[in-house]
Amino acid sequence: MNMKAMSLSVFAAALLLAPLVARAEDIPENLKGSGEVVITSGGGTWEDAQKKAFFEPFTRDTGIKVVLVPEDHAKLLASVKLGQPEADITSVPGGTLAGFVNKDAVEEIDYSFFAQDTLANMPDAMKNKHGVGALLYSIAVAFNTNKFPEGGKQPKNWADFYNVKDFPGPRSLPKCEKLVDGGLLEGALMGDGVPADKVYPIDMDRAFAKVAELKPNVGRWWVAGADAPQSLIDGEVDIAAAYNGRIFGARQQGAPLSLSWDQSLLQYDYWVVMKGSPNKENAGKFLAYISRPQPQAAFAEAISYGPVNKEAFNLVPKELLDVLPGAPELAKKQLFQNYDWWNATGPDGRTNWDVALERCVALLSQ
Repeated sequence: MNMKAMSLSVFAAALLLAPLVARAEDIPENLKGSGEVVITSGGGTWEDAQKKAFFEPFTRDTGIKVVLVPEDHAKLLASVKLGQPEADITSVPGGTLAGFVNKDAVEEIDYSFFAQDTLANMPDAMKNKHGVGALLYSIAVAFNTNKFPEGGKQPKNWADFYNVKDFPGPRSLPKCEKLVDGGLLEGALMGDGVPADKVYPIDMDRAFAKVAELKPNVGRWWVAGADAPQSLIDGEVDIAAAYNGRIFGARQQGAPLSLSWDQSLLQYDYWVVMKGSPNKENAGKFLAYISRPQPQAAFAEAISYGPVNKEAFNLVPKELLDVLPGAPELAKKQLFQNYDWWNATGPDGRTNWDVALERCVALLSQ
């Protein structure tokens, strides 16, 4: 279902539903405790949804306080290296997990806190030795509908995104540290005419050449996920590579934004526990708590990201199944991001992500 055809009433109806949270007496005793757990967050509608679905219910039901710090992976990794991690938990794109593991920056996940039915309803890919699936999401071509109104010519895919002649106006693309989950290289290749099923293995020379070609038309290089929709709302850019949930959240608040699912990337993040975490046990309890179907469904309703617990799909309004990443009909239009390729290492021990990051920084510094 195309985003431009989706009525806001669907989302308004979802917001009127009672929060999908379990009663405190339903919470397993092994998840209750005291003290705190420190978690990074990216702000905006993302943080609002996490507070509603995860943070506040977790504290209410377990007695463990959630403390938030701004997400800055470079700073976090530096603090881990010093043996003083500034956060216990952060989320990382699936394609960058291997880089964190190779840097010895994360602990193994303690799955002993997880209920058996929770684990049974999570896909195997969501139960990595060093990371727990956080959510399914998509990076897609989004745009301001004041600039590209319904009934007129609207950008539908990455070819349109990179076509500044037929679709004029400044663009927003992810900055280097977000190049994987921002789909920078995959979008560039499809924008250069590469079919979706031929994107991998990524031709970095071709992809970066396409990004360099568009660079003069990029009005905002974003780091935080909230930057892309805000730059569209402010009129700083007209078209942006943006997370589906951010766009939906802004639309719910009346922003003139839309997106196309065509050629969007289907992705997922991992929650990871930082090496030397001073609240490692509480971190394990938190991850077990939010992986249950009720918190996953509440999060999906709040920001329209796909849940990692399959049982959660039975708890959300049926209308939302048409707009949640990972839903069967939408997946037909999407390209699954190949994390095996991003995590592959070369003879020098560096991952493809490490190499791409270095090249991206060099390009943007020119």
